[in-house]
Formats: sequence, structure tokens, C-alpha cells
Amino acid sequence: MKDILGKTFECSCGKTHEVPDIEILETSIREAPDVFSDAFFIADLNTASLVDLPGKRSFVFNERRPLATMENVEKIVKASGDFPEIVSIGSGSLTDIARYAAYLSGKRFSCVPTAPSVDAYTSTVAPILVNGVKKTFMAIPPRRILLDIEVLRNAPMDLLRAGVGDIVAKIPARMDWILSHIVTGEYICDFVWDDMKDLLKEILLKSKDILNRERSAIKTLIEAHLVSGINMVIMGNSRPASGAEHMVSHLIEMFHEEKEEMPPFHGLTVMIGVFVSMKAYEALVEKKEIPLEEYSIEERRKELLELFEERKVEEFLKTYAGKKLPKIEADIVREPMESIYKEFFPHLKRTLETIDVNSMINSYSKDFLSKVVRLANTIRDRFTVLDVFDEMKILKNFSKIVF
Repeated sequence: MKDILGKTFECSCGKTHEVPDIEILETSIREAPDVFSDAFFIADLNTASLVDLPGKRSFVFNERRPLATMENVEKIVKASGDFPEIVSIGSGSLTDIARYAAYLSGKRFSCVPTAPSVDAYTSTVAPILVNGVKKTFMAIPPRRILLDIEVLRNAPMDLLRAGVGDIVAKIPARMDWILSHIVTGEYICDFVWDDMKDLLKEILLKSKDILNRERSAIKTLIEAHLVSGINMVIMGNSRPASGAEHMVSHLIEMFHEEKEEMPPFHGLTVMIGVFVSMKAYEALVEKKEIPLEEYSIEERRKELLELFEERKVEEFLKTYAGKKLPKIEADIVREPMESIYKEFFPHLKRTLETIDVNSMINSYSKDFLSKVVRLANTIRDRFTVLDVFDEMKILKNFSKIVF
């Protein structure tokens, strides 16, 4: 990864890619106040205990898991005053809050990851809750990233599971991208997949070592997350990292937020989405027979209203109405999936077992998760395997047999 940081290069995809110049430091987290000597820090009740924060240039959320909401972003914009840089000490949500606050206030941004749980650290996008709806905003990459491997090794077990869940999502996300390229003509780049696939193979083989907190495995996991974030920067969007599996995750998260509940860690809901995508591609590649059944817009609206307020439902349906689903022939989309399916899916299935995806699935009712599968392609205009099943009129019955 480090050999492309700060570089501009012509890619075989026909585009010129620019990679931000991010400095990655491996040192103790306690060095952060000196490393970022003129920065304003943000942390939460968990992460603030890891470092002696300078009181006059820090903000600690009075909770253990602050959500990445626009309200919290605005708090940091105001609290950071005239400091030229905002530095997050935490994982996904704190990173997103700091990144977007820095972007809005014209400041620099850096981060100190405390868990190898997400690919947000090197990204330029920030998923933020706006009036209860998760929206992805363009922001800025970090100037510096400080890594303390001992802190990452000792992250809570659920954050290690989440880290594996979120990173293996790049496999079905790549397949969804290929599908969209074939069906809709969406632009695709092979560099970002070639840059990632060997790391993904390592993660699949080392998932038990990660949960056992082995240092080299944790380093591989955080490197994979940093590379994934860089790939999003190169593309200018999250397409290399996010497909149907993330739509499933986002719908579950938004449901919890609708009920004013704290959602599980992001990667834990993503692993449910990965399970769904894995089953969908298994059905597609293995030519499994799924009975046809229409899923009408009236049914879709009714089921959305069972989960969300009407204002959000109308916004989701407007997004869905903008999707133009072409007629799809299964044989045309099946063949290009076979090589990734054969190379990765046996290992992916074992990895999901290792990180205990069933415990996440069993924490929800089958009826609720089936509904999530039917509705997930409503909330974003990105084309995925769920759109293929929707157009083929097998989405409704697939949702009933996936769990």
C-alpha cells in the first residue's frame, strides 16, 4: 500500500488515479498529543482512557458509543474552534464524525484507530445519520494515521469480529460491481480488486488467529482495512467496498435508530449481509430453482411502513423508483461470477462460521430478516445481486429461504 501513497498513475481501466499522501505511523497511542501537537482531539468514554488527552484541546462524548449523526458533527465543528486539525481517537463512528467536521470547517483531519473494525480510516466518505436516514457524504482523507498494534490487538472481541465481517464484505461487493458492469454498463476498475484480493485471502485463512489476537494477523486485518479505504478514495465512492451486504446492514442499523436503540457494531450487521449475498450468489451460480412470485410496490410500501415512519418510506421509494432494472438473463450474469465464487466462497463460508454469524442471525426474528432482504435494494440506487433477483421475480421467495 505504502508504495502508491501520494502517487498519480494511469490505470488499465483507462482512468488516471490519484492517491492521497497519507503518513502512517506505528507508535504508542500515548504519543498522540505530541504527534498532533496543534490538533483538537475527539474521543468517547471508552477511548479517552487510552491516552492522556490535553483538556483544552479535546472533546470527550459523554457516552461509550456516540453515533455518527449530523448533530454530533455540528458539536465538533463548534467545539474545535480555531484549531487547524481534528483527530479522532476511536473506531468507525468517531472517525466519521471527525472527518466530516474537519471537512465542513476547512480543517485537516487525522485519526488514531482503536480497533481494526472498519475501513473508514483511510476513506474520504463519511456515512452520517441525517434525520434518522443514513447518507454518505464526500469529505477528506486523513493527513496522518497513528497505529498502536497493542491497542488494536486488545480491542473488544465484538470489534474484532466486526473487523473481519466488514473486510470480507469486499468479496460479494466485487461481485455486485461486476454484475452492474455487465447489466448496466457501470464503469469498473480491476486495480482496486487486484490490490485487495491477496489480503482478503490472508484474512480468510487467518480469521481464527485474528480472534486469538495474534499480532501478525491483527496487522494484516488493519492493513486490509486501510487498503480498502484507499481503494474508495481512488474510485471516489464506496463501490469497491460496499454492495448488497451493506444495504442489508444499513437497513438493520436504521431500524434500530428508528426505535432509538443502539445498533450492533457495523461489521456485525455487515456479516449478516455477507451471509445473504453469499446465499444469493450460491443460488445464482449453482442454478438453484427459486419459485417466481411478484413483489408489488404496494407490498414494498406496506412492509417499509412496518419499520419506518412515512417520511423515510417515501424517500426510500423515491430512490427505488429511480432504478431502471433492465431485463436480465441468468446465464449472462452467472458465468463471470464463477471464478470468484469457486476461489473465495468455501473459505468465506468457514470464516463466517468462525466469527459466529449465526449468533447475529439468531438475535433477530426470521420474519424481520426476511423482510430486510426484500427491502434492502429500496434504500440506495446502487445495483446489486438483490436487484437481479428483484427483476427476475425471485427476490420475495429467496428472502423466505435464505435463513
